[in-house]
Amino acid sequence: MSTMTDGSTRVNVLTREESLHLLQHQSYMGRVGFVADGQLIVLPVNYLAEDDAIFFCSSEGTKLSALRHGAPVAFEVDANRPLFHSGWSVLVNGTAAEVIDLDVLDRLRRGPLKSWAVPAAQHWVRISIDTISGRQIPET
Repeated sequence: MSTMTDGSTRVNVLTREESLHLLQHQSYMGRVGFVADGQLIVLPVNYLAEDDAIFFCSSEGTKLSALRHGAPVAFEVDANRPLFHSGWSVLVNGTAAEVIDLDVLDRLRRGPLKSWAVPAAQHWVRISIDTISGRQIPET
């Protein structure tokens, strides 16, 4: 962790390991950003993170159509404590694609991640973790 300051707010730059820890253990709701039909879209998803990838469920529609075949994406998670002027955020850049490997699909479907949508989403998307960065403003 390194520290940046603008004179009033201390911002800690997190290591890859610290960022991965937050992504994997401190949040299960994130935002995926992508371009569909020339428009920038950011949508919330519940997710599961591993060391090299993020997974989430999706139904047929704009999100899946745009992400199905190797689309570049940004994925962000964060938490904050406004009364303490503190918080953290983690940003991942990678490539999204629909999971079609039957062994991976079987493992994911037996795992802890379940779609919140009714009826349940049947498609799974994998986002590679090509780069990851994190920032934290600690409580003072």
